[in-house]
Amino acid sequence: MSDPYGYDGRPQDRPAPPPGVLPPPQATQWQQGTYAPPRQQYPPQQPYPGQQGQYPGQQGQYQGQYQGQWAQPYYGGGPNHFNGFQPPRRKSSAIRLVLMGFFVVAFVGIALSVVGVMLAGGGTDTAGRPGTNGPSVVPTATTNPEKGTAEDFLLNAPVYQVGGLGELNCPAEKLGDGGLAAQKVYYQKLFKCLNDAWRPAFAKLGSDKPDPGLVVFDQPVVTPCGRFAPLSGRVLAFYCYGNSVMYTDVKQMNKAFGSKQDLAFLMTIAHEYGHHVQGVSDLFYARAVYLQDHPEQKLESSRRNELQASCFAGVFSRAVEKSYPFTNRMAEFERQASNSFGESPDTPEDERTHGLATSQGFWILNGLNVGETKACNTFAAPTNLVK
Repeated sequence: MSDPYGYDGRPQDRPAPPPGVLPPPQATQWQQGTYAPPRQQYPPQQPYPGQQGQYPGQQGQYQGQYQGQWAQPYYGGGPNHFNGFQPPRRKSSAIRLVLMGFFVVAFVGIALSVVGVMLAGGGTDTAGRPGTNGPSVVPTATTNPEKGTAEDFLLNAPVYQVGGLGELNCPAEKLGDGGLAAQKVYYQKLFKCLNDAWRPAFAKLGSDKPDPGLVVFDQPVVTPCGRFAPLSGRVLAFYCYGNSVMYTDVKQMNKAFGSKQDLAFLMTIAHEYGHHVQGVSDLFYARAVYLQDHPEQKLESSRRNELQASCFAGVFSRAVEKSYPFTNRMAEFERQASNSFGESPDTPEDERTHGLATSQGFWILNGLNVGETKACNTFAAPTNLVK
């Protein structure tokens, strides 16, 4: 029987091009329109270990800049929202098309009035602790794709069965003045907790991959996913699949939230770690393969992907709720979750890559309330919950 993913070997072993170097985002923040990188050739880069440096079936070495992003930004603040932080779409091979925008995963923030999150639609089961406020659902698939296909994996991935992350002893460090040194101390403590929480879950999946990295920056950085400067557009933080490293922008986080809104810092870094979970669990690769056959689903699939990372952030938040602590700050947590990230209702539908702020809040709180990874099967959720 041929491999269900359409090629020999596991999804993560698929040959990939060497990472291209992206120009930084637009210097002008929150300006509408699509950002088009300059037509420029960069020196060829060495592929990562285990990568071939060329596309399957492609003759010769990959030349020039890769058409796509190896990081996805998490965006913050601004009246007109999504800043077009993607190269223009051009005709190319199937693999290039599918991987466009996959390797940089970023979080975006937004200022909105408080909006209540309500559950609507089917395809879910209720779950959670007694007295829970907000959503508490376990999505269940309403389709029956062919076994062994990428769609089947997205709907029935083993990661949904690993359960909760236990209860961690993770008292938060103070953010102080919110400067580089203070944010480093805060993130380093929280990052250790994230690794400690998710490592046993990865072991249940049979993975012993090393812990991801973390870079906290207040000066321009060069990464395998491109060059990024502080206060670029609305990017708060991003995860780079090219080297499994999370990057957080000190200045942008301070501008968007300030040091007193520490729960926003918690949600941001836990969201980026959620993208690492997607990589370790092979959801990232299955989605790439799925979109080869369903390119018309790219936008909705992007939202499902981002909202799933936020749900994983909620699951982690449940594990540190008592020790952080924020048990007595639950109203603040709910308000922050539903008003700080994603896109606003006036964002054009064809630009909604991360989901509305209310959708972000729904899935963060759903992960928190259910407290297990089964809450995060956003690929099985009804469309009205991933807008």
